[in-house]
Amino acid sequence: MRAEQTVSEMVVEVLARQTESLSEREGRPFEDAFVEVLDTPAGRLLTELVDGPHRHERAAEWQAHLIADRLSQRPATFLVGLAGTAEGRYGTKGQEMQTRILLVEDNEDFREAFARMLELELAPELNVVFAQADSIAGAHALLQEEDGLDAALIDVGLPDGDGVDLVRELEGDGLGIPALPTLVITANPDHSVAARAMEAGARGVLSKMVSVKETAETVQLLVGEGHSSG
Repeated sequence: MRAEQTVSEMVVEVLARQTESLSEREGRPFEDAFVEVLDTPAGRLLTELVDGPHRHERAAEWQAHLIADRLSQRPATFLVGLAGTAEGRYGTKGQEMQTRILLVEDNEDFREAFARMLELELAPELNVVFAQADSIAGAHALLQEEDGLDAALIDVGLPDGDGVDLVRELEGDGLGIPALPTLVITANPDHSVAARAMEAGARGVLSKMVSVKETAETVQLLVGEGHSSG
């Protein structure tokens, strides 16, 4: 992100990069690829920003103001209330520690946009860092390396298997790690998907089509559930 770049310019740059990638990968005209990118969940997430009230602000300043505004609305007792405890999410100076979430999604464009939008939307209530994987095998590899994950967001349709099977592993003890609260994310949240996900232990099913704000609120509840059960 360039220092002088506006929010609108930042979003247009990301959309253009995704369109170029799709155009080159599939040999399609740029205009056709652009229309398709705009119609993806990632495209809709980004369009919320480019058409929003902050579109003319400088992107870096907008991000800083977003964090500052939310921080000013948080009671001081909330900042330091857990300080000094072994399980607390805040250090002795009230600095929030990272919340680490496993995100398993095979669509790279959507995954990166989804993670970025949530990081911005959740700040500073949650200082979120996403550990990203594009497959079940990738998730298994990350789980061997990562320590202290707080929750997981899992897509259903993964290239090497059913994401619901991964949910079952994460919610149980099949991987030899503490159980993680999981949320299934899907573009097709029909009853059969929801039933399979809940039977596997998922705490809920979230449509990729909902707004960034609603997604962020759901993720906050998921992480909170993980902390209360830990």
